[in-house]
Amino acid sequence: MHFAGAVSFGMQISLANLPTRHKILAAALVGVLTLAIVLAMALAPRGEAPRPRAVKEEGPPVPRLVSGDAAAGLIELRGEVRPKMPFITAMLSAGIDRAVADTIQKHLEGVAFDFRACRPGQSFTAQIDSAGALQAFRYDTDRLHSVWILPNDEGTLEARTWKTPVESELLSIEGTVRSSVYHTIMRMGETPELVASYADVLGYDIDFIFDPRVGDCFRILVERRMLDGEIVGYGPILAAEYEGEITGRVIGYRFDLSGRSLKAGEDSTGYFAPDGENLQKAFMRSPLSILRVTSGFGMRTHPISGRRKMHTGIDYAAPTGTPVWSIGAGTVIFAGRKGGYGNTIEVRHTGSVVTRYGHLSKIFVRRGQSVRQHQTIGAVGSTGYSTGPHLHFEYLVNGVFTPPRKVKNPSLKRLPKEDMPTFEAHMARVDSLWAATPSYGGRPQRNAIAGASSPARKEDNRETRKSS
Repeated sequence: MHFAGAVSFGMQISLANLPTRHKILAAALVGVLTLAIVLAMALAPRGEAPRPRAVKEEGPPVPRLVSGDAAAGLIELRGEVRPKMPFITAMLSAGIDRAVADTIQKHLEGVAFDFRACRPGQSFTAQIDSAGALQAFRYDTDRLHSVWILPNDEGTLEARTWKTPVESELLSIEGTVRSSVYHTIMRMGETPELVASYADVLGYDIDFIFDPRVGDCFRILVERRMLDGEIVGYGPILAAEYEGEITGRVIGYRFDLSGRSLKAGEDSTGYFAPDGENLQKAFMRSPLSILRVTSGFGMRTHPISGRRKMHTGIDYAAPTGTPVWSIGAGTVIFAGRKGGYGNTIEVRHTGSVVTRYGHLSKIFVRRGQSVRQHQTIGAVGSTGYSTGPHLHFEYLVNGVFTPPRKVKNPSLKRLPKEDMPTFEAHMARVDSLWAATPSYGGRPQRNAIAGASSPARKEDNRETRKSS
């Protein structure tokens, strides 16, 4: 029985007990109520789950500097850390007395403040009374995190850290590839952080530069964090899916491995396919964030000599300083200058596989050092024979230059059989949550980051020319 009918039926039963002179008025009220309920149900939106409201983090009272009448007579000194400037120097340059600066440093040591981690642009404010004593201090490490020195309940100065509360909302971010995956997600109003995290999950099976095609689809179940209407970060991706012309359907679920026997250095969480296969492989598809490929493996006209020559790797165009990571675990066998390659790193992996990273602006590892998969080992540059900032990346198998696609890329340890029932139950819960989470297609931005190119973009351009 429908809700409106049930209400009407119940009211009719109660009318039987009313005096005759009240029945006409009561019947009219029943009719009006029933009509209102029917209209409300008819006008209610159908086929779409209600959008969950953003949840704001709760926390202790917001710390504040002294203000109002209490600030009368206080001297407020503001400063900023500048390039190659130690923190103590930054405070002295802002006019803070040496004794007060020492007091600030002593308090900050109590919250394990890393003075070596101070970065240019980070700002601070000190409030000092007429006697030269510190009353309050604030140091902003970024938009969300700060360190404070304020009086406690007993009136004694005490240092503490603070994280600004943000609004969190679980979303299923979904889209259809129109150029590259990177630009599609960016045009939806998301950030490069989400693109990089998505690539970290599925980037072992999918080459997000060469594989995408126009019309491919993707879905990402993730918690997005907002502050004053702007995206300030994301939680870990709970599940990710890509369905493409070349790749087929690839899907992975985040699964907590805590409590199981893990080897030293192994992550307690991982991403697994529905059959329990580990999405993490021996080698990542790309040694840096998804940007732009300017030259692939094969014959080409050399940009400097102008001659036809075999290109033995892949060139990734990226700004100088872009982090470069090792695509797999291994040992550094070379780190230094190498002719036309400029600043170069070579890593030997299991078996006979060596990867080479050239034209770097910085090298962060040394020969003989062990490196993890995805560990940052250098930064993009333009050293050696180079026409602009980019990374030259190549594989050598048994000393022979090999196209990345032909290098065997085995999966890491899959889930053992005894863990499969737990994983399948977890996967069912995530699927249920995913189905109940509203899809979010983003708010397209007029100005996306320019300059990217991919096979998908070329295909898009060809289709445009055909239709015109």
